[in-house]
Amino acid sequence: MRRHLCVNLAGPEAGQIERWRHEWDPVMASVIPAHVTVTYPEETVDEALLLQRAELCHHQTPAFRLRLGEVFTEDEGRGGVFVAVDDVDRGWADLRRGLLSPPMTPISFPAHVTIAHPRTCRRGPQCYAELAGHCARGTVWARELLFTQTTANSFTVLRRFPLSAGAND
Repeated sequence: MRRHLCVNLAGPEAGQIERWRHEWDPVMASVIPAHVTVTYPEETVDEALLLQRAELCHHQTPAFRLRLGEVFTEDEGRGGVFVAVDDVDRGWADLRRGLLSPPMTPISFPAHVTIAHPRTCRRGPQCYAELAGHCARGTVWARELLFTQTTANSFTVLRRFPLSAGAND
């Protein structure tokens, strides 16, 4: 079981990414929707504190835009295949900063959407060979922070934290 804070991708802009995910990692794609992780379990040393911070942060964080970008990889696909995400309004970074101050321990990995994950897919190198140089185009709005729990067979939203209305929302 893994618990995360994330923002889901929705709308037609996420369509290409979902097609890639279902083609290359159908196990993951059938359970977990396309999303951008905001906090990883490995970063969280105190879940109750994390949720307290999320309760404070979501009121102060306006909805923000995420621009979908180029496919990239970790370890030539063996560590995963991802779509880069540009944090247009710095909302993702602001949330991470507010949620992961000490005693939390942030890791350094860019905002992304996973296409193929090594826990559920052994075809990462082939996926990257096929998708290298491809871009997912479009900008999506992150309107709520989700506290989720994933298992091998389930994705459950445990709590929703709506973001405040942004000036350009």
